[in-house]
Amino acid sequence: MSHAISPSRSVPDKSSEKAGVMCSDALLSHVARASYFKLELGEPLCGALFRSVQGTYRTAERAERQPYTGEFGRVIRFDIQSSTIALAETRDGSYRVTCALSVVVERFGRDMKRLSSQAATGHAVVERDDAKELVIRDCAEAAVQNVADDATALLVAGLDGPRQHGTSSETPPPAAPAAPWWR
Repeated sequence: MSHAISPSRSVPDKSSEKAGVMCSDALLSHVARASYFKLELGEPLCGALFRSVQGTYRTAERAERQPYTGEFGRVIRFDIQSSTIALAETRDGSYRVTCALSVVVERFGRDMKRLSSQAATGHAVVERDDAKELVIRDCAEAAVQNVADDATALLVAGLDGPRQHGTSSETPPPAAPAAPWWR
């Protein structure tokens, strides 16, 4: 599986906060099985979800341990909820693969109190006359892409507080002139 899957669209207004990202052990070790093939989805899925947070917050840092209170403006925790992958051979000899993924997206505030818990989902169907393992991989990657896009939409909808406009590669707008000290 590709480790470079990213959300397909950019976010115009990012949160100005720094976010910590945690992927549960269950997500990181997740393996999907189709027929006698197995796909290690954990790290590619966590990486795609991390890039969703990177695209939504000023900066994002992957936390390998439980963050302490105040370490981040927001903490986003991902956990695998469910996954299915099915392989079938069609009448013409091609393969039809369906993959569905659901990931729990939890947002925590600076004080580490949970703000929300939602599910990001992805579904893909690929049908083609190709090697089984390629059809399975492409279908799983498409489902991971959908989960990353859905997670981005959930994160953007939940943004509160100040935002920065544009991307970090743009030149920031000029600062407003300072008010005279005597006012």
